Amino acid sequence: MESLQGLKAKLKERGERIKELEVELQQVKEEFVEKEKSWLGLEEKLVNEAAATYGVGFEAALEQVRLLCPSADVSAADASKIVRDGRLVEE
Repeated sequence: MESLQGLKAKLKERGERIKELEVELQQVKEEFVEKEKSWLGLEEKLVNEAAATYGVGFEAALEQVRLLCPSADVSAADASKIVRDGRLVEE
């Protein structure tokens, strides 16, 4: 009989441990969701900052061209285009 009581006690302990682990798992899932939201927000912010920095750099380069070659027409310059075969084209 003692072994049956011991097994019942172990079963009860294991059941309690399972409940604790389920609560812990739920907490970890919630933390993950929050961290994922935070990372996605940070990623979007960094993408926007990189694009803004690129735009500022492009404008700075145009200013240098205007200074070094005042007669150059840079009105067609576009940061979203590339030079291919001597022409400005969409990437």
